[in-house]
Amino acid sequence: MSRKSLIPLMLMSALLAGPAHAEKDHERHLLPETIDYALILPANLPHILKVAQAQAGRLGLDEAQKTLIRELIAEAPIKVFARLKQAETLEKALAQDVLSGALSAAELPPRLDSLASAKRAATEAQIATIGRIRASLSEVQFKQLLKLASSAGSH
Repeated sequence: MSRKSLIPLMLMSALLAGPAHAEKDHERHLLPETIDYALILPANLPHILKVAQAQAGRLGLDEAQKTLIRELIAEAPIKVFARLKQAETLEKALAQDVLSGALSAAELPPRLDSLASAKRAATEAQIATIGRIRASLSEVQFKQLLKLASSAGSH
């Protein structure tokens, strides 16, 4: 076989091996957790409540600030995680219907809208919580909280 005919053969082999290699990498993905259903990934918008509570002394929080943190910790599962759980349920059902062929093209857009809406509602609730924390802390305290949350891997 000539050298010129080997080049297209090698190129074709590489192209055909690509999808198999990509599928192998895909298999390593971990199963998603409920927090992974957020519209903004937790790595980019960390959950800072537990860090704020655990590091209250280091942050120099006063009693009013500590009380607010406790209140927000009590509210967060209702406002954020309930919506994330709803998004998880919607996404899994949608994926199953797509894979089984039980979903028509006309049924897809409203289902995607419901999924996006649940993720948005959870993210908006999380952003509102962050806003309440930020408003109750000094700028120095909030910056320190973000630093601690980032180093703690709070997502």
